[in-house]
Amino acid sequence: MKLIEEEKKKIKEDVLKLHNIAKDAVKLCFESMRGNKSVLKEILKLEEDSDKLEASIHDECSHFIMRFHPMALDLRFSLGMMRISSAYERIVDLAHEVSLYECNFRQRIFDSENIINEMFDVVELGFNEGELREKMMKLDDRIDEIYIEVLEEIEKDFRCVEEVLATRHIERIGDLLCKIATRIVYIREGKWVWIK
Repeated sequence: MKLIEEEKKKIKEDVLKLHNIAKDAVKLCFESMRGNKSVLKEILKLEEDSDKLEASIHDECSHFIMRFHPMALDLRFSLGMMRISSAYERIVDLAHEVSLYECNFRQRIFDSENIINEMFDVVELGFNEGELREKMMKLDDRIDEIYIEVLEEIEKDFRCVEEVLATRHIERIGDLLCKIATRIVYIREGKWVWIK
């Protein structure tokens, strides 16, 4: 039993590293959107790191399943961590893509930055038994509200297609964080609780 717990601890630590990479990538993405293109190399490095770490986590989880033939909670844990790591890797990809866009972004888009950061914080606490569902639903509603408002503004005053794509990708990052939270709840409780 001790060996299983040690392996789970290592996997969880790696997933939390990937969580921090994704959070950093999103932070730098918003800096780039504000015109600071000096962060592009750093985001590219984070994107490469996320690819490697996701592959490593998948490998660790596969070996965990092969070695221990887990059931119930341990099986949910290993399969869930694989899916969660893929979601984080996708968040980094989206942040990297948005960072490359050249556009005069309207201010309303930047209102989502603090909400996304708060979503990252709630998810991180959720890995340690924190409450997830209600907090994430409220935060996701706020991201969706900004998304709709920005699209309405774009319809009235179109600037560039990159602004549409950036808005969509930021909303998608919020969705992916909700999916991660959903999987954390499933791992812990063994029941599917929809957050998104």
